[in-house]
Amino acid sequence: MLPSHTLVTALLDRLYLPLWTARQMQLDVDAGLDVPAGLVCMYVITRGSAWLKLLDDDQPPTRLADGDHLILTRSQPHQVVAQPTSSSHPIADWLAGPYERDSDPEDSDPENDAARVNLLHGQFQPQQLHFNPLEIGLPDVIHLNHHQHEQLRSCLPLLKIIQSEEVSRELGWELTVRRLAQLVFYKTLGVALTLETTQGTDNARPPDFTTTRLAAIVDPTVGPVLNAITDRPGDPWTVPSMAKSVRVSKSLFSERFRTLVGKPPLQYLTEIRMQKACCLLRETALEISNIAVLVGYESASSFSNAFKRHCGCTPANYRKSGCHGSRPDPEPIVC
Repeated sequence: MLPSHTLVTALLDRLYLPLWTARQMQLDVDAGLDVPAGLVCMYVITRGSAWLKLLDDDQPPTRLADGDHLILTRSQPHQVVAQPTSSSHPIADWLAGPYERDSDPEDSDPENDAARVNLLHGQFQPQQLHFNPLEIGLPDVIHLNHHQHEQLRSCLPLLKIIQSEEVSRELGWELTVRRLAQLVFYKTLGVALTLETTQGTDNARPPDFTTTRLAAIVDPTVGPVLNAITDRPGDPWTVPSMAKSVRVSKSLFSERFRTLVGKPPLQYLTEIRMQKACCLLRETALEISNIAVLVGYESASSFSNAFKRHCGCTPANYRKSGCHGSRPDPEPIVC
């Protein structure tokens, strides 16, 4: 079985974050962000403290401290506010506005300055892919801190550069902020995945952990097959060939796969192929006939029919208009 860090690296290497954007923001004592459903978001508190309110949850607000890294993996509606009673404004308005420089020390109000919160916000839109690539057995909210987790300390220089770029606004600053924030996102997610995989055999883990995708990834029978078919969806996979690759019987493999992944191997393979096709249609100019071959179909027509059944629109319409179809989101992979 591959070591957990290798599995995590492979997972992150194929992760695709459609319409990723990021900004450094500054919240005054009465300010906050209001984020609708449909966005997977990351926050890093770089100064002060704030509060997270999950709008579809009855739980009380969660306090966020300096150095906290959060990823909301389920694209749930939420607010991040300086104080529990602070008003909030749509995230789209915050992303459209400039980062606010600290005021002149001579004009500043010490009380307001102490309550001010600086944070890095990043987001992407998983519905662009028909699936959420973070639904892989992670908690709804990843909550780490770079003061407490040594693995996250490498983010500190990146965060300083991001803040400097937002303030200076030199040529290309927006691209720099997006790219560096993406690295912070990958690092935070990588630490969370590593913690999940290395603790997966801990008896103190919740009992339903064994049914998550992470358990399948690290399983010696199912994990290598998941990795192989994600890397090579165009190969002529069959259940016997999958079982043979890990040297077990067809029946044992099928039962183990269904137990850990929650569906038969060929159904999962079809979803892998369709999701890879979505990525290629949106991110490349390849002919549809070439994409069909890359994802395991002998002809463009057979691929188009399968794509329409699965996603609710034809490959051509998906590429042209970003059609999301009417089908429920398939299970996630990384592209």
